[in-house]
Amino acid sequence: MTVRKRSKTWWYDFRLMGLRYRKAIRGATTKWQAEQVEAKAKKDAFEGVYGLRQLGGQRFEQFVDDTYLPWARANKGTWRNDDLICNVLKQNFRGKTLREISPLAIEKYKRERAQSITKRGTQRSPASVNMELAALSRIFSLAIEFEQAATNPCRKVKQFALDNREHRYLKWEEQPALISVLENPPIQATPRLYNATLKVTVAARARLRDAILIAVGVGLRRSEQLRLRPLDCDFSRNVIVVTKTKTAKSREVPMSDEVRAILRRLCASKKRDDYLFVNPKTKRPFMDHKTGFHGACADAGIEGLTWRHLRATFGTRLGNAGYNAFEIAALMGHSDIRTTQRYVRVGQRLHEAVQSTMMGSGLLLVTNENSPNAGDELKMLANG
Repeated sequence: MTVRKRSKTWWYDFRLMGLRYRKAIRGATTKWQAEQVEAKAKKDAFEGVYGLRQLGGQRFEQFVDDTYLPWARANKGTWRNDDLICNVLKQNFRGKTLREISPLAIEKYKRERAQSITKRGTQRSPASVNMELAALSRIFSLAIEFEQAATNPCRKVKQFALDNREHRYLKWEEQPALISVLENPPIQATPRLYNATLKVTVAARARLRDAILIAVGVGLRRSEQLRLRPLDCDFSRNVIVVTKTKTAKSREVPMSDEVRAILRRLCASKKRDDYLFVNPKTKRPFMDHKTGFHGACADAGIEGLTWRHLRATFGTRLGNAGYNAFEIAALMGHSDIRTTQRYVRVGQRLHEAVQSTMMGSGLLLVTNENSPNAGDELKMLANG
């Protein structure tokens, strides 16, 4: 520090970029007080020299509308999600400049959003709040890149800890029931409308069956699967070339025999650049299978299964088959191996490991406590 006391008054005196900053510190009675004033003066001088003080003066909602959203539409495959999230962020931080949004304000936003109720009347999930915080952090990161902000206040706000392990997937015993209702849909209609209803329902369920088997067979994301075209199906090498992915990196996924047969049939009547999953009413690609899928699950008596669980089924079955996380990540298109860990279940080797703890020196632990020899056998095990 460069504070000095002259007579009864403390002064600071320092240089920055050839400029001298010298001033009396009125009211300071101790050296510590003078040093605190000097530290603030140095910070203000540094920000003034390097222009940091002027950064962050743009209003938050203006930067989002004029800079961030156009950038997201041009560079992100999930920009539609950003549109929805930014509406919420703009409403909460409206009127504030970028530098006026502090970590404390973001922490308050995080707490209030976690306690809010959704349109469905349910408690907002921590995962949803984390998505909003991630979008807010990306906004500030872009502002720093474009020299519109000096710091990212989101870095000082921790996201909610989540259990990201996928516990729900399509079980082997559930699959036959689901396929059965897709191939033989139950029809409830008056006799006069029966034939027309049957024709429409059978066609819709047939399309849904193809989509489900492909989802389970190759583990594509919903958006990746709905954008599939014949030119993406390389039957000579027996792979699907997945483009426009979430991570912006193309990948190749091998086809199983069943998936290959389905894709062959779907591609037969399509041009190379036609979409494979097209709504017959609108003649446009499907945006989702949500309604039909939920209806089929209800008819099959399957609860708690959503479309994203089909991708989890693909990853889970790979893990159970003994493939490691790196192989699963390559097939599923994960950029972070930690994401893949949620799909790795208890494998056969771990089952064998646990089983080995119940066996020793050829003695198997008796599970029937009513056995007359159970006590003696337990003593034998205890004594080694």
